[in-house]
Amino acid sequence: MNVKRNLLVLISVVFLTTQFTSCKSKNASSVDDLAEVLVQFNEQYESTNLEETYVAYELKKKKVVSRPMHIYLFTYNSKKIKQTELIELLKTSELVKEAQPNRNVQIRN
Repeated sequence: MNVKRNLLVLISVVFLTTQFTSCKSKNASSVDDLAEVLVQFNEQYESTNLEETYVAYELKKKKVVSRPMHIYLFTYNSKKIKQTELIELLKTSELVKEAQPNRNVQIRN
């Protein structure tokens, strides 16, 4: 009886571990596909206008960086378009004043 119980516990642990690992790797890969770009608009805008125009690239507003300067952070699917190409497209929009990559800044010691 003890052997059956130990075997059942072992199988359960292995099953749960593999399920957790597979879920974790799925989420990590989808997050890896998302890249960020900063967009400055000429004036106040509706984010849906730009998002609808570039829906093929999964462009989504992430957050407001500077409300007075109309700067917003967007995410997009980097598997569907290169960052340089997206920035060039965004700059052709009459809504967009400037677009650039979002760079991570690290503090120096």
